[in-house]
Amino acid sequence: MRKIIACGSIRPELEMLAGNQEEIEFRFLPQNLHRIPEKLTAVLQKAIDETGDDASEIVLGYGLCSNGVVGLKAPHQGLFIPRVHDCIAFYLGSHQAYQKIFSQKPGTYHLTRSWIDNQTDPLGLMRNEYTRRVGPELAEETIRTEIRNYRYISYVSTIAGDSAKYRACARENARFFDKEFIEYPGSDEYFRKILYGPYQEPDFIRIDPGTIVKQKDFLK
Repeated sequence: MRKIIACGSIRPELEMLAGNQEEIEFRFLPQNLHRIPEKLTAVLQKAIDETGDDASEIVLGYGLCSNGVVGLKAPHQGLFIPRVHDCIAFYLGSHQAYQKIFSQKPGTYHLTRSWIDNQTDPLGLMRNEYTRRVGPELAEETIRTEIRNYRYISYVSTIAGDSAKYRACARENARFFDKEFIEYPGSDEYFRKILYGPYQEPDFIRIDPGTIVKQKDFLK
């Protein structure tokens, strides 16, 4: 059996593609952990350590994620980790597609269905979390400061969900914060590789049993 430990942000896509595959077992972790990388490391390690011996392979549905996977210790089965910096590469289909956009349109703030559903888009953060903490005026000032270096807000379409609804929300984010809107077509290619492999270079890193994940593993 293959055990996939993944961020809840990519749950809709993985479950849609997996269907009722009995040889795959999922464990999804809360999406908001990516904002606290040091906590993410501890929660991920616990999930890895709790994986039973019946798992023949353990695959993470995480990238480097602000070094949140750095310091993890691979179990006796070893560990496969996608060689990406964050989950946007999953939605785009490859690290190469992500790098191409990064080089052509630096300063892009990407949004997907899950970011919008979890209200972690700029408008969602401003209207909910930040307003609750500091009030509406300071909330807007804070989020504008945080995204001041971004020129674009993009919507990356996904295979799951009503694209029209999420596209409209991404457009509204761009309009409100005076950014240029871009849309990129999503792909299910990387999601399928997470589910079914092959777990090979350059898309995945193999961490041998008992070995610690290092940042340099992602930079080779």
